[in-house]
Amino acid sequence: MNQIAKGNTAEVYEYGDGLICKLFYSGYPDDYVKHDFYNATVLEKSGVRTPKAYKIITENGREGIVYDRIAGEELYHKFNEKNEISYDVWIDRFAEFHKQLLQCRVDDVMSYKDFLKMFATDKETIAKIELLPDDNCLIHGDFHLGNVLVDKDDNLVLIDMMNVCKGPALYDVARTYFLLGNDTVIQSKYIERMGYTLEDIMPYLDVILAVRDKEMAR
Repeated sequence: MNQIAKGNTAEVYEYGDGLICKLFYSGYPDDYVKHDFYNATVLEKSGVRTPKAYKIITENGREGIVYDRIAGEELYHKFNEKNEISYDVWIDRFAEFHKQLLQCRVDDVMSYKDFLKMFATDKETIAKIELLPDDNCLIHGDFHLGNVLVDKDDNLVLIDMMNVCKGPALYDVARTYFLLGNDTVIQSKYIERMGYTLEDIMPYLDVILAVRDKEMAR
C-alpha cells in the first residue's frame, strides 16, 4: 500500500480503487478503533458530508478502517493566498458547515462530559465539568481546517471521528475556537460567523484547557 498521509495515531494508505485505509499504529487500543468506526457511521447517517466507513481490517498486526477516498485537499490550503476575500469566503463556508453539523441531534454517542472526565486529573476540574449543561447536539470535537477537506467539486467533507460526542453546540464552538488559535484572524472571524462571543464560550474553554495536555498524551 502507498502511504498518502501520516498523523498522531495512524497512517493513511491507498487501499484499492477509490478507497483509503486509516491504519493505526501498533499497540493502539482496539476499543478506540471500534469507537472511531462507530462514530463514522453515526456521522454518515446524520447527513453531514463525510467519507463512508466500510470495515475494520488488520494489516501486519495493525488495525485499520477502510473509507471512501476523497479527492481534494485540507481546507487550510485555501488560506495560503492570505487575502481578505479568500478568508471571508472560506470562513463563511467553514462556519456554515459547522452549523449544519450542530443542527443534528443524536443520543447514542458518548456525552462530552464523559469525554472530558476521561482526562480530568483533579476534583476542581471534574466539578466544573459537571456544572456545564447537557444537550444532544452532534459535536465533532476536532472541527478544524485540517479535518475539513475540499473535494474536486468544492464540497466540504468532514473527516476524523475519534472525538465525536453529544453535548451543547457551544462546547464544539469552543473547541474549534481553541484549535484555530494559531491564526487569530481566522479564529476571530470564525466565532463572529458562528454568532458567539469569547464570553459565551469561556466556561467550555476553561475545561478544554484544563484537560488538554492529558488528552493529547493518550
